Amino acid sequence: MIRRAGVTLAACLSLIVLSACAVDVEDESLASPRASSHGNIPSPPGAEPATRSQVQTAIYRWFLDAGYPAHQAAALVDHARIESGFNPCIAGRGGTRYTYQWSGTRLQQLYAFAGVRTCPPLNQQLAFADGELRSNPNFSCFLTTSTREAAGAALRRGFGRGRSCFNM
Repeated sequence: MIRRAGVTLAACLSLIVLSACAVDVEDESLASPRASSHGNIPSPPGAEPATRSQVQTAIYRWFLDAGYPAHQAAALVDHARIESGFNPCIAGRGGTRYTYQWSGTRLQQLYAFAGVRTCPPLNQQLAFADGELRSNPNFSCFLTTSTREAAGAALRRGFGRGRSCFNM
């Protein structure tokens, strides 16, 4: 009986510890994101996420740390899944590249921002995306969203196409 109670207690404690790691987008504040302090931060050697799951987690945490509400961070994760399948160095059709499938002028701006002509580290891609979302008026409708669904729709209308999300 005591042994069974000990096993049950251990199982309950494990669930509590694991639940602390779970992502719950409903519990986070819905305030507008504060200015990012990430900027163009170089990645430490060997720190790049190696699996799609690690990339997914890294994107979510990066945007939360940059001040985005959980629903917007989750929508940015969803958008990365759609655009690149969580493969930060993927090349798509029509000259699109990387986590959010930049192309044309925006891809050239990413290269200039990262200081490379090859796949930038994930955190530099995310810092560039953050800068676009905060500074380009075409994408400002994303910042005013209050749900994950609305944020995702705003990203698909504007950010994913490099066009205004207001006039679509």
